[in-house]
Amino acid sequence: MQIWSAEIKELETLFTSIKGRFTELEKELEQLIKTEDPNVVMLYSRRCLEVIITDLCESELKRPRKIEPLKGIIDKLNREEKVPSHIITSMHSLNSLSTYGAHPKEFDPEQVKPVLSNLTIIIKWYLKYKDTQTISKPKAEEIKDETKAPKDFTKQIQKPKKRLILLLSRLALIVVIVIVVLFAFNIIGGNKSAKDLAELEKSIAVLPFDNMSDDSEFAHLGDAMTDEIIMQLYKINEFEVRSRTSIMQYKDTEKGSPLIGKELNVNYLLEGSTQRYKDRVRIRIQLIHASTDDHIWGDIFEGEWNDIFDIQIHVAKQVAHELKTVLSPEEIERIEDEPTTNIEAYNLYLLGRYFWNQREKDDLDKSIEYYKQALEIDPNYAIVYSGMAITYTSYAWYGYLPRKDVIPQAKTAAMKALEIDNTLEEAHAELAHARHINDWDWTGSEKGFKRAIELNTNYARAHDLYAFLLTNVGRHNEAIEESKRAHELDPLSVDIWVDLGRRYYFARDYDRAIEEYRNALELFPDSWYARSELALALSQKGLYNEAIEEYLKIEFEPSYHWHLGYIYGVAGKRDKALEILNYYLELSKEEFIWTAAIAFIFAGLDEKDKAFEWLEKTYDQREAWLDQLKVDPMYDNLRSDPRFQDLVERMNFPD
Repeated sequence: MQIWSAEIKELETLFTSIKGRFTELEKELEQLIKTEDPNVVMLYSRRCLEVIITDLCESELKRPRKIEPLKGIIDKLNREEKVPSHIITSMHSLNSLSTYGAHPKEFDPEQVKPVLSNLTIIIKWYLKYKDTQTISKPKAEEIKDETKAPKDFTKQIQKPKKRLILLLSRLALIVVIVIVVLFAFNIIGGNKSAKDLAELEKSIAVLPFDNMSDDSEFAHLGDAMTDEIIMQLYKINEFEVRSRTSIMQYKDTEKGSPLIGKELNVNYLLEGSTQRYKDRVRIRIQLIHASTDDHIWGDIFEGEWNDIFDIQIHVAKQVAHELKTVLSPEEIERIEDEPTTNIEAYNLYLLGRYFWNQREKDDLDKSIEYYKQALEIDPNYAIVYSGMAITYTSYAWYGYLPRKDVIPQAKTAAMKALEIDNTLEEAHAELAHARHINDWDWTGSEKGFKRAIELNTNYARAHDLYAFLLTNVGRHNEAIEESKRAHELDPLSVDIWVDLGRRYYFARDYDRAIEEYRNALELFPDSWYARSELALALSQKGLYNEAIEEYLKIEFEPSYHWHLGYIYGVAGKRDKALEILNYYLELSKEEFIWTAAIAFIFAGLDEKDKAFEWLEKTYDQREAWLDQLKVDPMYDNLRSDPRFQDLVERMNFPD
């Protein structure tokens, strides 16, 4: 027998008395009295409280609850003496203890009893409150007969004066209110606009799910479910959702919700855990108000793994409901669209996505293999083709394979994905990226990026890649804005942070670029990317010794020495530049390297003929960094040469 069975019996009696009278409360209380799980008891106790508080907010405070935390409303009801103090005490106690209902932390089952006792007290009071509540109608204003002469002539003179004073007082009050509002929304006296605050209102981060599975076969499941929930929330236009790269920084973190919310600049956190045993799955979810650490909603889902899509759909809809978001028919259709009818194909897709996120070449190989297996089972699985596209572009992005070998495959996969489902933002972005870096199709690429962002304004990668395109065609201000947007959505991605610095670098604002690189290094001191780009920016300011000093702090990998080779060249340290150059020339005989790396070192040494020889090889192979030919400062000493202008014309850069 449960240790709280007596409390449940009393609530069962109350349930009978409210049946048919208070639909919302009845629904939550029914779930509570049916369960034997202490987590679920705590969960539905809180949900009963939420129903009551929401009603009191409207009836007593004369405003909708919207998305305010319960604690704040309870305090407001107390300050305005709308609810007896002993009921306020019970509300606070229930609110505080019941937050463990969907939380991964342990709690003592004994704590269930005071929660249920307080709930009983609150419901009994609430029923009396509803029974005695009267709705008072405002009295009709008396209609004054202005045709009658006033009895007191002195009062007749004083009335206009009083009215004038009252009018001026009201005007002064309005001015004060307007100023306060302007300050509150940072329209004056601050940096954030009202639009910024509105966007932040429903900003949310899905923290890495804990994986409670014992079987190593399901070791990827926590990360996989994190990705899947993010993808579902992306489909809700009102939400601003943080990207995976940033939220993965909090895997196994000890940081509290307020600090995480501040670092990610979000109001809400969604956290949870997943556990799979054979074909059974258990997923625990909790939505938290970040700054207060208040529990807003939580649930526990148990069932067959085949039901996983239903669970994900329910989570997305429930989060929208809790944050008072009305979903459009199009949003509902996207949320409810199950990507495949074959659960085994889905399992393989999750593995493919998991290994792509690891980014090493061997992991990318595994990713492609799992995707191919998924497509053997379900050839019309659109998002698998999209995943293949981004994996193929990753081979080129990280320098693992030549672009000519993988970018055509990325294009084919992306086009196949869009043939099946034209609403996949990832496929649009990867096709646009391929057209940018491989085809130099500036117009087609821009159209694709805009479509990807239109479909999902939260997709940080699309903003980041679009910023690259805008930079390369010389539209620097637009590029900086897109890069800032990517940084807002993925604030703890070192790559995106450095990419923002590169937007300033190519715009020749070296001081601002250096500032962004140093900001990134404060958080990620081991980032070779941030350090090497900082060194290049310093070299463009003529600070060669400082640039070299920065670069030498990197724990070198041979594929990234070329930056230092260029810097040695422009700094006049010819012997050191030649040492690195010869290393690359020998390496190029045995394995793939970026040919532009050698061209840059020759440019730094001011050996123009050799630089153009290697630039022509880069052109023939459609290799990295030629797409930034028009704007890269490292090409500056070549720009006056007719061969340079010929290259620019052949690449069809827009005017």
